[in-house]
Amino acid sequence: MKNCGFWKGASLALALLLAGGVCKAALAADQQTNAQVPTYTCSIKVPEPEPADLSTLAKIKADQAMAAAQTAFPGAQVRKVELDNENGCLVYSVFLSNGLDVKVDAGNGSILHKEPAGKEGHEGREGREEED
Repeated sequence: MKNCGFWKGASLALALLLAGGVCKAALAADQQTNAQVPTYTCSIKVPEPEPADLSTLAKIKADQAMAAAQTAFPGAQVRKVELDNENGCLVYSVFLSNGLDVKVDAGNGSILHKEPAGKEGHEGREGREEED
């Protein structure tokens, strides 16, 4: 009967190890689903803590970002432009009349990404409405 206590203890230890492994796997899966996408390769990384005024970090003006987006998508008109921290990168979100939200690098004016406007909520700090 002395072995019975040993097996109970061993079974408990094994159960705890398995439960720990399941929790670790669940945590890793949760971290992957919380990863921000898309990821950008940008020229300006926003520091932590984020500055109250992102415009102090930008190397180009909103007008230059608008021109870059319009050059990439000829014929589209700018509806709105915002300076944002997108996944740790400083970008201008340029909303076009063709329904696209174009991400323009706030350091060098390159186009980083495009997506249908309204895909995500935008709380830009420097939003400007543009007239048609």
